[in-house]
Order: sequence, then structure tokens, then C-alpha cells
Amino acid sequence: EIKDIVKNWIMKDLSVVDPDFGFAPCPYAKKAFIDNKLLVIDCLDREDLWRTIARQSRDFNDKYSVIICAEAEPSQKYEEVEAACVAMNEWFALNGMDVWLLAFQTNFTMVFIQRLSELDDASKILEKTGYYENYTKEDYLNLILTRRRRREDARC
Repeated sequence: EIKDIVKNWIMKDLSVVDPDFGFAPCPYAKKAFIDNKLLVIDCLDREDLWRTIARQSRDFNDKYSVIICAEAEPSQKYEEVEAACVAMNEWFALNGMDVWLLAFQTNFTMVFIQRLSELDDASKILEKTGYYENYTKEDYLNLILTRRRRREDARC
């Protein structure tokens, strides 16, 4: 069920160009899905979610570009999930791991696991197209530049 929800979200929301913005919210999502480079893992509860994230982050390889660990019934507030991802990203960078976590939550929780280097390289391409021009200065600093600094820290 969660896999179908994610598929629909990618095809109907993330890949459709927003006329006000001029870009799709995530220009790379549809290609990752079509190329079979996206894995969605349905996690049963909070404990299973974080255990799965830890294991998938440790074992992350080039078979997938993105692994989404999803929890259909959120057991934590978004702020808690985001704080855990920030802490883990810091730990990954300090340990030279080329891994990055992103949190997302609506009526379900998702944590995206990606290569930090691939995510940063893709964001540099988007930056050249003007993709981030509508970001607030604070969002750009927190979302893009912080990640770029962590990549330098991780040396990947």
C-alpha cells in the first residue's frame, strides 16, 4: 500500500511542473522510479523505522539512488524525525560516510536515504537553472549550504 502511495506521489505531485515555480518539486524523482533506482521499505512502527534506516544507511550501495523508509502511521512528530535525521547526518559526515537523510511527513512518515555526493551534485545542477531562486535565504542556507558543508566534512 505505501509503495502505491509513494508511486502516485512521485508521478502526480513531485514530477509535475508547478506553473508558479517553473519546476517540478523534485525533477529527479520520476527518473529514479522509472529506472528502478528507488526502493520503498514499509516500516511497521517507530522502532522498525529507525532500525531500518540505520541498517540501510550502513549498507547503502549503488543499487539504488534513493531508499525511502516509510511508516504509514506516524509515531513521531515531524520535528522529531527531522531532528533525528540532522543528528544522523552529522554523524555520517564526521565518520566520512557518503550518506544523507531527508525527512518528509504528511499523513505518513518518510525518510529518504541518498548518497550525499549525488544529492549535492544534483543540487549544483539545479542551482544553475535557477531552481533555488524562490527559496528563502534561510531555507537555502539550511537545506543546501549545510548539506554542502557536511559533504566537505565527510570528504566525499
